[in-house]
Amino acid sequence: MTMVSPMLGQALPAAEAAPVSTGFALPRTAGTLNYGVSASESLLWGYQGSQGAYSATNLTGNLGYISSSRLYPFSMVFSGGHSWSTSGEPSYSYLNLAMSQVANLKKWNFIVSDNVSYLPGTSIGSLSGVPGVGDLGIPPVQVGEETSQGVLTAYSDRVNNTVSGSVQRQVTGKTSINGFGSYAIMRFLGSGSQGLDGDSTTGGGGISHQLNPRTSFGGSYLYSSYTYPDNSSGITEPGFTSQTASMQFSHQFSRKLSMTVSAGPQWSGIDSGGTQALSAYAAASLAYVGQFSHASLSYVRSTNAGFGAVGGALSQGGGLSVGRTFARVWNCAATANYTESSSVPSASVTFDAFDTTVAGAQVSRAIMRSLSAYASYTFEHQSSPSSTAVDVFTGREQVVGFGVTYSPSSIHVGRQ
Repeated sequence: MTMVSPMLGQALPAAEAAPVSTGFALPRTAGTLNYGVSASESLLWGYQGSQGAYSATNLTGNLGYISSSRLYPFSMVFSGGHSWSTSGEPSYSYLNLAMSQVANLKKWNFIVSDNVSYLPGTSIGSLSGVPGVGDLGIPPVQVGEETSQGVLTAYSDRVNNTVSGSVQRQVTGKTSINGFGSYAIMRFLGSGSQGLDGDSTTGGGGISHQLNPRTSFGGSYLYSSYTYPDNSSGITEPGFTSQTASMQFSHQFSRKLSMTVSAGPQWSGIDSGGTQALSAYAAASLAYVGQFSHASLSYVRSTNAGFGAVGGALSQGGGLSVGRTFARVWNCAATANYTESSSVPSASVTFDAFDTTVAGAQVSRAIMRSLSAYASYTFEHQSSPSSTAVDVFTGREQVVGFGVTYSPSSIHVGRQ
């Protein structure tokens, strides 16, 4: 199921931002707007598989907004900027934008959202999707199929856009039914880009029942169709479909700790040749949110569109994210993601497999009320025992970033 950033279209805790800024943070209360501007320098080793060290100067802007309306809340997250290479490598721009509109009409709940991104490579799971610009530990804007870390490709500008909608109907005080759907595209730009353009359409529905205030369970069915139109890479891939039936279980252990688990069978079929495959779908997450710290642990196994590297993939991987504020002026964050991906089984498609690891850490320190400084480190590694026509990244890349961020306290917008 396609989802947007965790802040979009959900109930949020009633807490204000810290009076001293340690960097940009997403707004947490209705009727508030947060923004931040970062200037940074990046040092890179192994950039796109090359030898030696490279450097770049970056300018990044972030903005988050939640309207004050209770019946029709609107939310938006923006992250974008430009990186100027100082070592002869290509300069590039990056952009992520997510918008969500909710309508609460008595027993009905509607959500419409649009996520769009423009990136020079596969997102590494930070807010901007690029390393070294000071936003590690902030949930990414563009989620889409990338519920696990995507396959890393070489430098190639691409546009992703996902439009999604959902409707929920409260049948009884504890039982609700829902339907959802989305349409997503990926397009690689420029004549030299080596990537697979793709379109995907997803739809499904389900039912949920609340056993008690802390526990709920339900079931859902999801149908997805993936196609790969003619693209600049010159690679032709057959489309495929995927069907998933799963059961979900959620439990709130306390106000700070929660868990969600879902699992079920998944059927995949290649359009040409009629190849059918049965696999297991599974997803689990454990989240802790405290006043000065947060942590999340996740696992997912599912088919997906292939991240622009292959014509459909079966991926499984896990992720860890932690953050902690110390003495109100220090903030530490770390993330780690590992994913195994392989081509959807088919006699007509060349088999490809990838092991992908992305990990990073960041330390921020408030200098004054709205100004902070940070240092970060990001490690990327990918190996592939097979050959592929798409120009994927193999080897390791390391990025050290350091800079300053101006991010004032939340601005109250609208009636409080």
